[in-house]
Amino acid sequence: MIRESMVAEKVDSLAHGEVDVLILQTLVRKLIEKSVLSPDDAKALLFEAVTQLDLVGRDLTPQTAQIIVQVDLLPAFLGS
Repeated sequence: MIRESMVAEKVDSLAHGEVDVLILQTLVRKLIEKSVLSPDDAKALLFEAVTQLDLVGRDLTPQTAQIIVQVDLLPAFLGS
């Protein structure tokens, strides 16, 4: 019973965004692996996406967006 509950919780969390992230990371890695997308292209796409975030009630500066891409997103999308 406890195991079934844990599985149900995991499926529920996957349905709330985790699977989206996993799919995007896998997609980017596969596109790079197949030379459809370069690592620089991926970095540019991530930077563009981050600059459109509203994390603090205002637009991010380019420097802050660059830090987020370098420190958080590139390792997650391209590996360490």
